[in-house]
This record gives sequence, C-alpha cells and structure tokens, in this order.
Amino acid sequence: MVTAILTMTANQCEMVYKHLFPGDGLESAAILLCNQGRGERYRRLIVSDVLYPPHHLSERKGDFVSWPFADCFSTDKICDIDRKGQSIVTIHSHPNGRSEFSELDDRNDQELFSSVCNWFDDGRPNGSAIMLSNGQIKARTVDAHGMFRAMPTVSVIGENIYIWKRHKFQAETAYQDKIAQTLGKGTLDLLRTMRIGVIGCSGTGSIIIELLVRNCIGELVIVDDDIVEEKNLNRLINSTMNAAHKEQPKVLAIKQAIQKIGMGTKVDAYQELTDSPGVVSALIDCDVIFGCVDSAFGRYHLDCLASAYLIPYFDVGVYLEADGKGGITAADAVSHYIQPEGESLLSRGAYTIEQVTVENWRRKDSDYYQQQRIAGYLAAVDEEQPAVISVNMQAACLAFNDFMARIHAYRFDSNDEFAIQRFRLVHGCYENTIDTGKPHPLMKPYMGTGDGSLLVKNNTRHV
Repeated sequence: MVTAILTMTANQCEMVYKHLFPGDGLESAAILLCNQGRGERYRRLIVSDVLYPPHHLSERKGDFVSWPFADCFSTDKICDIDRKGQSIVTIHSHPNGRSEFSELDDRNDQELFSSVCNWFDDGRPNGSAIMLSNGQIKARTVDAHGMFRAMPTVSVIGENIYIWKRHKFQAETAYQDKIAQTLGKGTLDLLRTMRIGVIGCSGTGSIIIELLVRNCIGELVIVDDDIVEEKNLNRLINSTMNAAHKEQPKVLAIKQAIQKIGMGTKVDAYQELTDSPGVVSALIDCDVIFGCVDSAFGRYHLDCLASAYLIPYFDVGVYLEADGKGGITAADAVSHYIQPEGESLLSRGAYTIEQVTVENWRRKDSDYYQQQRIAGYLAAVDEEQPAVISVNMQAACLAFNDFMARIHAYRFDSNDEFAIQRFRLVHGCYENTIDTGKPHPLMKPYMGTGDGSLLVKNNTRHV
C-alpha cells in the first residue's frame, strides 16, 4: 500500500472547518478531491477541490454521521476525477472530543472504500480523515481490502504553518531539552520529525543548514551542483582548504560535517540542479523548502514547485554592491516567505522572466547565448557579487527565525506582516512588508496541480 501525506491551504482548511463544525455539536462530513505528487517516499495528496454534502441531507449525531456519498458523484464527475488522476479523501468532524478514528469509522470506511477503490484501476491512494475541534487533522489511506495505513504527515499551509506528525519519540537528550525549554516539547517534537529541503549550500545555504541541524531537524535534503573552491572558504560553513584542493562536492562536505556533529539529523545529498527529476521527487516529500540560490532560473523553478505541491518556501537573498575601492554602496540581507495563496517571488520582482530565459539559454546552449548576447538580443547574466559571511548570516537568521515563528507563533504581531524582511546594513534599518495575497498570473495556474505541472525531465546523481 502506498504511504500518502495530505496537504491543503489555510483557506481551504478554514472553509472545511466551518462546514464540519457548524456549532450544533453534531458530526458533519465533506469530501476532499486531491491532485497527486509522486515523491521519493510518499504520495503527496494535494487538496484541489472540496465537496460539501448538505447538512439537511445527512443523518447527524454527536458521534455519528451518514451522508449521501454517491449523490455527490455523477458519472461525469467520476470520469473527470479519473481523468485528472485525483484521489478521494473523506473527512468528518469529531466534536465530542474523540481524538482517534472510532470502530464505527473503521467499519464505515471499509465498506465505502471497497467501492471507491474499484472506480479506478490504477491503484491510486484514497482515504479518510478526521478533524478535531482545535482544527487538527488526522488522516489515513484505505485500500479496496479495507486495510488502513496512517498518513505520517498532514499539513495546512498559510501565513502560519500547521504540520501534524504521527511519530513516537524516544527520551530527549540534554541538547534537545534546551530547545524544549525555549520552544516547548511540541515544537521540539515537530522539529525532530520534519524533512526540510535546502537548495543551494554555499554562503547562506550552509548557514541555514547549520541552524537546522543545531535545532534538531530530523531530515535534510540538500541540493547543490557545485564543488568547494578556495573562493568559498570565507563564507561556506564547514568548508576546509583540503576540501577545496580535492574539489569535493559541497553537498558531500556538508553531509560529512553533519554526520560528525552527531546530533541525529539524516541527510540526503544531491549534487545536481534543482530541476532534475530526482531532486524534484525528494523535495515533494519535504515539509518546508529553503531556497538559497542566486539565479533567476533556480528561484523560478522553486517558485513553481512550491506552488504546485503546496510546500511553504523561504527564499534567502543577499544583495551586496562594492564600489571597487574597498567601500560598500549597498548591503541588504533579505528573506521572503512564499505560501501558495499569496504572492510569488515573481510577483515581488525578485527575478524576471527575461532573466530566467537568459539563464536558461546560457546553461543549455552557451554558444547560442554568446551569439545572441553579442547581437544584443540577450542581456548578460550577472557576474558573481561580493560576499561577506556576516551579511549572509544576517539573511539566514532572518529566514530561520521567520520559519520558527510560523511553526511556533511566537511573534506579538501577525505573521502576515512579515512576508518580506529586509535588513539594510549600510542604512542600519530593518523593514518588513505584508503579503498582498495576489499571485502572479503566470504562477497562479501552478497552484495545487502537483504532477500535473511537472516542470522538467533530466537526470540526477544521488551522492
């Protein structure tokens, strides 16, 4: 049986909650239609649409609900779901305080999904979920034989990030206890089970990785196609002159350093570009993504991927301008938070489609790029900018602390006020900006489509 994980947007979850908890203390039900993302480990079920059976057509009690399930699905509707490859997940409320599926839930699901699973002949995962009065969701897959498998992760993505894990923990260590004292055991337990992707492992990425490891993140997916060079040593955490002389892959050097730390973080390392199929599959399984790239193409791809698979995305950037005489004319540390129903990096002008086009030509056909550049049809891709580790650390800490605020909600102000954070070192000022909630027209069609918008097909190498 396929192991699935479930994800939806905050607005979808709010609408479902209002339907399931109308205030009368009786159970209610809804149906989630989910697009799919085929990850390396899991099948990501991405809520695309919700069907709401009318309350007056349902038999509702404090510990039971029966609704006209078949009436929600015409022949045309079933054909449409089949054509899109969608999964069906039923969800009902438990207003009486019960926190797990009941025996009655088990019997009803076994009877229902013996039929639902036979509607389709491709073995797609279907399932059921319960929502508790505090908004928490627990879900499981149900196959045609009535076998259950708990979904290890359910996530709701908005300005706040809600992630519920099914995992049993061993005793805490001394260093974990320090985190629990500050953030609480619940947040520590979540950190210990999270799988986080970090794309770009140099100036800002290596610092993000260090922060995640020291805060007991369970698993990391690290991605970078480059090697360690002497020019990286002033800002690449855990890099050595020996690694530079050996031209060691950055991801391998960092993976070895994490293993030497010995705090238990597991690492999958990819010496590849972000758009390779193996990397995409690994990132689909992630709870959160940090983008630490300086290319427009990399940002564009992560923008699309995060939107398609409903994965919260933190972009880390540094903008440093030197005057060539030993002075600095600008030094900005910037953090963006991107969530599926809000602005994209494209909306915010962090890159342009023209830049993406130019970079794509340069990496795919360098001769053509040079010809078109000389002819004046393509702009030159920017050369490397100066890099200072202290500014990189400022940007990485902005993004990491923003991440912690969205899973732990420690801020006095609402998280929606911190969509963009910018520290201007030269001016000595901090700025934060609200998300307008207006996705870019070019990005909006990607939202929640999963594998329906898979971007590229290349090869990957797993280190």
